[in-house]
Amino acid sequence: MHEGRIIINKIMSEADTEIQALTTQVNQEIAQMQKTANEKIEKEQDRYRKLAEEEGRKAHAKEVSAAEMEAKKALLQEKQNILEEVLQEAVERLENLSDTEYETVVGNMLDGLNPEQGTEILVSKKDQRRLANIVTRKGFTLSEQAANIDGGFIVKNGDIEYNYSFAAIMTVQKEEMQMTAANILF
Repeated sequence: MHEGRIIINKIMSEADTEIQALTTQVNQEIAQMQKTANEKIEKEQDRYRKLAEEEGRKAHAKEVSAAEMEAKKALLQEKQNILEEVLQEAVERLENLSDTEYETVVGNMLDGLNPEQGTEILVSKKDQRRLANIVTRKGFTLSEQAANIDGGFIVKNGDIEYNYSFAAIMTVQKEEMQMTAANILF
């Protein structure tokens, strides 16, 4: 049990390193999107500010307060939508890398794992062909069973499975990435 925990910790440590590299790439992409996102936000702020002013002229102070609160809620929702779009685009870009780039990313992720007897790597049906060589070169067995994931892989050792799909990694790291993106965008 202790050895299993050490292996899990090592896998997680290596995954964290790969996630950091992916996070750096995503942060660079986020920086490129910053100008567009800020323009969107400014337009939304102007629109809601104008709505609030118009309501202020038409209604009592209580109604103005309510309109401003709605504008703030809508602006916050728009910021959250932008962050979700950025995270989704990051996953899509990872999944749509060229075969060579994709193989490199997955190979680097596999480098952090120790192949054990009976360990299989499950990939999506579309990735079975393009990842077969790298999985074998890294000392693992490519499972004939396809995983129901869009990108990344699943490590299967007996009844135990470790999910290294890009979606799972992004979910685990979502809070950290949202904070980083929020600091850049807002």
